[in-house]
Amino acid sequence: AAIKAEADGELSEAMPAMQKAEEAVNCLTKAAIQELKNLGKPPAACVDVTKAVLIMLKHEKKNHEWKAGQKMMNDPQKFLDEVKAFDAREIPDWVLDALAPILALEYFNKKTMESKSTAAAFLCDWVINVVKFNSIYKKVAPLMAKVEEATNTKEEAEAKLAIVLAALKVVQDRVAALNEKLDTAKADLAKAEKDAADSQEKLALAERLVNGLADEYKRWTITVKGLKQQGLTLIGDCSLASAFVGYISPFSSSFRMDLRNTWAADVQNRGIPCTEGADPLTILASEAEIATWKNEGLPADRVSVENAAVVTSCARWPLMIDPQLQGVKWIKQRVGDDLQVVQFTHDRWLNKVTFAITMGKILLLEAVGQELEAILEPVLARATVRRGRNQLIIKIGGEEFDYDTNFQLYIQSKLANPHYRPEIAATCTIVNFIVTPSGLEEQILAMVVNTEKPELEQQKQTLVRQQNEYMVTLSKLEDDLLEQLSTADPATILDNIALIDGLEVTKKTSNEINEQVKLGVETEKAINTSRELYRPVAAEGSMLFFLIIQLCIIEHMYQYSLDSFTSFMAKAMDKAPAAEELEERAANLIATIRMTIFRWVVRGLFERHKLTFNALLTFTLLKLGKLKEEYPGDAPISFLFKGPMRTDVENTLGDWLPNTAWFAVQKLIELDGFDSFAQNMEKDAPTRFKEWFNEVAPEEQKLPLDWKRLENEPLKKMLVLRCLRPDRITIAMADWIRGALPNGRDYMDCDGSSSFMAVLTNSYEDTSPATPIFFILSPGSDPVQEVEKMGQTKMDPPLKLHLNYHNVAMGQGQDVVAMAKLEMGHKDGHWVMLQNIHLMPSWCVTLEKKMDNFNVEGSHPAFRIYLSADPSKGIPIGILERAVKLTNEPPTGLNANLRRGFAFFNKEDFEERDAKVKAILFGLCHFHAIMLERKKFGPMGYNMMYPFSVGDLRDSASVLYNYLENNQSAKIPWADLRYIFGEVMYGGHIVDDWDRVMCKCYLEYFFVDEILDETQLVPYAEDKLSLMSPPPGPHEKYLEFIEAMPGETPLFFGMHPNAEINYRTVQCNNLFDMLIQLQPRDTSGGEEAGESQSPMARAEQLCSDILDDVRDIKFPTDDISKSLSDEEKGPFQFVFLQEADYMNGLVGEMIRSLSELQLGFRGELTMSEQMEKLVDSLFLEKIPEWWMKLGFPTVRSLASWLANLKERCEQLDNWCNDPVTIPKVTDISRLFNPQSFLTAIKQITCQVQSLELNKLQVVTEITKRDVKQIETLAREGAYVCGLYLEGARWDMAANSLEDSKPKEMFCKMPVVQCKAGMASEKEDKNIYQCPTYCTPTRRPYYVFPAQLRTKYPPPKWTLAGVALILDIGFAL
Repeated sequence: AAIKAEADGELSEAMPAMQKAEEAVNCLTKAAIQELKNLGKPPAACVDVTKAVLIMLKHEKKNHEWKAGQKMMNDPQKFLDEVKAFDAREIPDWVLDALAPILALEYFNKKTMESKSTAAAFLCDWVINVVKFNSIYKKVAPLMAKVEEATNTKEEAEAKLAIVLAALKVVQDRVAALNEKLDTAKADLAKAEKDAADSQEKLALAERLVNGLADEYKRWTITVKGLKQQGLTLIGDCSLASAFVGYISPFSSSFRMDLRNTWAADVQNRGIPCTEGADPLTILASEAEIATWKNEGLPADRVSVENAAVVTSCARWPLMIDPQLQGVKWIKQRVGDDLQVVQFTHDRWLNKVTFAITMGKILLLEAVGQELEAILEPVLARATVRRGRNQLIIKIGGEEFDYDTNFQLYIQSKLANPHYRPEIAATCTIVNFIVTPSGLEEQILAMVVNTEKPELEQQKQTLVRQQNEYMVTLSKLEDDLLEQLSTADPATILDNIALIDGLEVTKKTSNEINEQVKLGVETEKAINTSRELYRPVAAEGSMLFFLIIQLCIIEHMYQYSLDSFTSFMAKAMDKAPAAEELEERAANLIATIRMTIFRWVVRGLFERHKLTFNALLTFTLLKLGKLKEEYPGDAPISFLFKGPMRTDVENTLGDWLPNTAWFAVQKLIELDGFDSFAQNMEKDAPTRFKEWFNEVAPEEQKLPLDWKRLENEPLKKMLVLRCLRPDRITIAMADWIRGALPNGRDYMDCDGSSSFMAVLTNSYEDTSPATPIFFILSPGSDPVQEVEKMGQTKMDPPLKLHLNYHNVAMGQGQDVVAMAKLEMGHKDGHWVMLQNIHLMPSWCVTLEKKMDNFNVEGSHPAFRIYLSADPSKGIPIGILERAVKLTNEPPTGLNANLRRGFAFFNKEDFEERDAKVKAILFGLCHFHAIMLERKKFGPMGYNMMYPFSVGDLRDSASVLYNYLENNQSAKIPWADLRYIFGEVMYGGHIVDDWDRVMCKCYLEYFFVDEILDETQLVPYAEDKLSLMSPPPGPHEKYLEFIEAMPGETPLFFGMHPNAEINYRTVQCNNLFDMLIQLQPRDTSGGEEAGESQSPMARAEQLCSDILDDVRDIKFPTDDISKSLSDEEKGPFQFVFLQEADYMNGLVGEMIRSLSELQLGFRGELTMSEQMEKLVDSLFLEKIPEWWMKLGFPTVRSLASWLANLKERCEQLDNWCNDPVTIPKVTDISRLFNPQSFLTAIKQITCQVQSLELNKLQVVTEITKRDVKQIETLAREGAYVCGLYLEGARWDMAANSLEDSKPKEMFCKMPVVQCKAGMASEKEDKNIYQCPTYCTPTRRPYYVFPAQLRTKYPPPKWTLAGVALILDIGFAL
């Protein structure tokens, strides 16, 4: 082998040379040989090549000439064949010797020869490699001989071995045959044993399978039975479930139940097979799925579970109405980290949306408003286009994106009652996730128990979680088992060990779970028994939250979040007094929570709303039975709130009782227990009732006769006050709350004894870097000083402007400054005050976003934000909800304002002033207090409200100092001072001309020489009240005088005492209007007094009734106009034609809107926002918005307005019957535009007397006759009626103005003759220019000035707010 290997090695070296030789020969072609042969004078190198070939191929020893070579190549093909056939192994030695010198030549190589001839190059290469091969081969030949010899020896030995092996194979074959027989026998034995074991095992498995299936048999039997039944009822059940998913989710719990019952009854009536008592929720979701949702953080109440079923089942994108963020928290926990959250306020939000669509992500659009971005409409509508087989494309904003079918979208809105366009409702499933009372109660109960008994609540939560997990586990095991059984081969089912093991695990787990469930039920009962002791606390918290979130109805600024509410609840629980008894502890918790939440809320309410909130709380607790006083029923409460009247009964007590009171009494006697009240008033004791009626404070006096028993039933006594003395209702209400509500005085007088500084300091404890303080401003309030003062003690180092405190007054360009200060404060822990943010409503959205970012990033612990704004709907709800809201209204009351104004001046500086300056300055303070406080009288006080402040007083005082110090004359320039005070300082605020006249009257009364000594501070009181101004003296004397001033009365303002009745009556009406607005709308009232109808049913009935009344009203103005000749068409005719057109427009709108609403009630038209507003107006018996816009100015309720509408139509009907002639007496209170009628009078005078219209005025002459006594048209001008005097009365005998009678709010004027006369600037001291307005609200419904005769100075009536009113809102 070694020799062979050596020979092979040597030979392997020779073979490449031989291969090269062969390659060289193969490359030769006949053409190349022919070319070489034909060379006439070949290069010497080519000759050498042919010489070498002659020697090697032909063994030529002598003739090596070129011709010999040509001869050799004469036949190229033959030559090539000879070359190829040459045996390189047998070359004689002489040939090699002869070739050696040729091979040694320098140019004898292939590369050099290629430049001479291709054939010569290949032949040269052939010669070289053949010689090389031969030299190696000769070395290998001896070795190969030895190899051949060794091979022969080996073959002989192998032949002998083959004989031996053949003999051995015979023996081995015999042994193998025997072993095969043995193996077969053993295999048969093993098979028999295995078959026996398999049979035993299968018997055991069969027994296990049978036992396991036996336990499932009962459940499966029930399931199969149920499935068979479902097969029959599937259509009806699916119809209910699909209707449930498609329609029910936007509605409240009670309305959902009504819809389910309606649908179920309809399905049954139509004969559609349906499961009896089918619940769509159980059709849409299994118990295991519901348990999973609860484990994911979904509230456990029915409405929340229904919402989850809709969200997981709906084909459209779910749009969650979720102001308390319950739904979005569940979605975030359900989806986890795979959820992408986007808000429209985020930067590049659209890129995130398109990325989610392309990548098939789950997207949450958070905190959307009432309008969704228009660019997203293709996404909402799923407007995809298919390209190719599988690719889906969606076009967004003109750009195409790939649409992944795994993409999911959830939309969430924080708005409590948004109105979305029908297009959005069609592409999204709107889901009402607003927290329910029962759901919130459970959440609060968990919070309370977790605080009070943490181990108990932990045990409860663990138990609930385990129970839910048990349901999920059992359901999964059952599903897995059924899946394995369905896929198992019946022939090999006993071989499916996993199936049998799963069956046993299911059985075992099921038994364990059942035992745990039984144990859990017992444990839960014990836990719930302990938890239920805290149920009243949770119920109280739920009630309070739903109470306060309604307040935004009356004022947008009153916004409260659930997170803030629970935060204050937690603080209240920490402060509640401890107690050993659990019931006592629960009572303490209720009291503390109620007071803490109340104080938190009431500090942010305006004074005018605090009584409303107190009343709302008290009435709610009364209805829930949590007060000592018994709830009287819905009917009395409804009467108290609405104050209904019955106007078809004549007032027999008209000499002292107003018609409105008598009409209300007629409605009162319809209530149980008041049947005889009208009879007692009218016949049994009219004098005693009159005395009670005329009492200054009748709420403190006992009623006559048997009605004195109502002293023990103050709520029922308020019903009497509501009828007879509504002006005293607010006082009686406050007294009732103090007595009925536990610790009621603390609620009514909450923070009454605390300064604003104390309230602010206390509220500071409730703030954090993420919880700002929000000051809701009112005229004259400025909290900046208090904030800066508080900062001196709360900040370390003390607060210093531009160092650690930044105050920015918002306005144009200040948004950049504010953002910079906020960033600085956020990082360095400064205080930032942003004033008047309502001036930049669009920037407030940016501010909200910035505050959210601060909250996420985490601010410096000392960082605080203080915001202030006037009430404005432009303030985002998100800012208001998170803030601690505070109001700081100026003090109320003349004395308080006088005290505050006088205290503004430094004592030392005051003492240094001249006596004249002191006297005038005090008079200025008194004037300032009157100007501030007069606004409480409403329209009688001012036609418009003005933001007078202490700054006006300060600037007026500064002018006073400068004038008197620079005035060398002893005479005081009163005219200059009055002008500056009345036209510049205070007058600069005043817009209305009549308010300016009133201001001028005050100034002319007070700022005269008499004030330097003593002057009457009560203008035109005629001995009813007298108060002389203090003589000039020291500072303390003025303070003593202020403290000793008599109680406030309208006389101080120059007004009749009736003015107080008026503004208190307005307070009463406002109070109950707000309480009615705050009442829940999803329940019907009581069954008494016609209150059994739901709001929708009541609105539907009114809609039908009104439509029936107005359907036929139509004035033929075109026909009338055509019937009149040009000579007959005068100014009066144009006025009445215009009035008829106005009426046609109003009635047309009424018919259109009511007809549209009827279609909505019948379900033939989608209810729009305007239609919903119309429903609310009808239910609340208020005039709808569009009717008011097209109608006439009025303050009437809907019923009274409709009656007045008929009266107006009656006047127009009378005119239409005789359009040429105007009525003898025109009731201008029944005209849309009474000014046009008065202008017509002036136009006729212009035509008759050829005068200029702009130089004429309407002149009034008061007759002594009523309408019935007028028999002919006025000779000049026209007779008019429908005017009522407010603030005074008309003395028919004296034909002049007189003071009103007690309790007489309006005085009906006799017929008035209106004429046109030349305007005169000369003032008649016996004539009061009385402004005339359409309604008691006065501005902006000014008509004209009427001239009324007076025995008193006209300023008396100006200060008294005397005016003529056309439509007072009721019949006298």
